[in-house]
Amino acid sequence: MAKRDVPADVVTGVVVLLTLGLVFAAGFFGFFLGRDSKHARNGQTAETVATGAAAVSPSVASGAHLFVQFGCVQCHGLQGRGGVSPDVPALTGAGSLTAAQLRTIIDHGLGESANPTKPYMPVWGAVISNRQVSDLVSYVHAGLPAVSTASPLPVPQGQGAAVEGATLYVNYGCINCHGPNGLGGVPNPESPDKTIPPLSGPDFRSEFNTEAKILAVIHDGSVIGRAPIVSMPHWGGIIPPAQLQALVAYLDTLK
Repeated sequence: MAKRDVPADVVTGVVVLLTLGLVFAAGFFGFFLGRDSKHARNGQTAETVATGAAAVSPSVASGAHLFVQFGCVQCHGLQGRGGVSPDVPALTGAGSLTAAQLRTIIDHGLGESANPTKPYMPVWGAVISNRQVSDLVSYVHAGLPAVSTASPLPVPQGQGAAVEGATLYVNYGCINCHGPNGLGGVPNPESPDKTIPPLSGPDFRSEFNTEAKILAVIHDGSVIGRAPIVSMPHWGGIIPPAQLQALVAYLDTLK
């Protein structure tokens, strides 16, 4: 049988169609593969969150940020490595403690509550939630790994003591108990007045009417009873004198 000649323009058309089909198919599969890769890179799974250094669970990542938010880092050091005060231990060996033991320490505080010259870990039980405690425990049990952006705010320099003090107020965790702008209102059910007192307003200004009195209560704390009463921790030996002055300068700017 004789072959039929296929016109050149038909051959060209078929080639173009096949090429377009291959391009479309490649784009189609590439789109979905790209989406899966992006999800994996961004940690969009139930198991891990990318941190830049390693992949950790969302609970561990949350614990790392809470470790900064509640001022733990200011006493126990970055990633719990210590070095801030000889009276405050590093947490690098705390992973051997059980979850129940760590929870008790976080909820009830630890230290020499009767000695204001020594740091005293605050009682967090009435302030921090069960979920947050669990995340902190997960972070300690994971070995306190580095987690991206879980670090204290940089403290401004050369912009005035009040500006510096405003950042220190956040970094030392004061804001968690005394509220933004020192307005108070955080419940403390077992205490006589049922709330953690504000650091502003006429009552505060009347009781703490000198800079020396404010410095003293920050340095010596105000441990008014045992857990579950939330008490003001001793910051003596932790907060340097210049930063204490900056905190007072910030409080002076409040109502």
